[in-house]
Order: sequence, then structure tokens, then C-alpha cells
Amino acid sequence: MNDEYENDEVSDLLDDLINAEPACDSTMAVLFTGPDIETDEERWIREATAKAICQTRCPARAACLSYAMALDPEEGVWAGYTAEELRDVRPLLTFLPDRRANEVA
Repeated sequence: MNDEYENDEVSDLLDDLINAEPACDSTMAVLFTGPDIETDEERWIREATAKAICQTRCPARAACLSYAMALDPEEGVWAGYTAEELRDVRPLLTFLPDRRANEVA
């Protein structure tokens, strides 16, 4: 797959995420990505709070998960999962077909 195709796919996934009207917005970025310095306890509490927003009231959760899987983030909370949790489940999702493969342009 070439970089241009990958960039177009990620851009399309971001559009899908935005159009799904997520419960979070840019004013909440530090909640989902964290400050530069925090204790383990502070990170755990912050991540739990971010996950709760995703899991209880976000209509964009599926779109966010697709976007996060394409990005393969190193940090943050995405669709109710930490970046580490996403890496752990990635092998379990390999059976899923490319959701755009059958779409008509």
C-alpha cells in the first residue's frame, strides 16, 4: 500500500470520526493525551475518566476505534482504550475486513 493511499484512508477515517459527533473535543485533549508529567496514580485516574466518557456517551466510538487502529498511536485514550490496550487487541482484529473495501465511490 502506498503512502498516498494510506494518507487518504486515514483522512477518510478522521472525517468519519468528526461526522459521528464525538463526545470529546479539542478542549478536552489533555484528558485524553495527558500532561507532560504525571504520576502513575494521576494517569490512572485521568485515563479512567477519559474511558468513561467514551464508554458511556460517545456516539463516535466505533469511528474513533477505526481511526485509532489506522494511526497506531503511542499514547492517549482512543475509543475507550489506552494506546497500550489497542496494541494488545490489534492481533485479535486481523480477521475484520477492510471496512472501505466494498464501498462504492
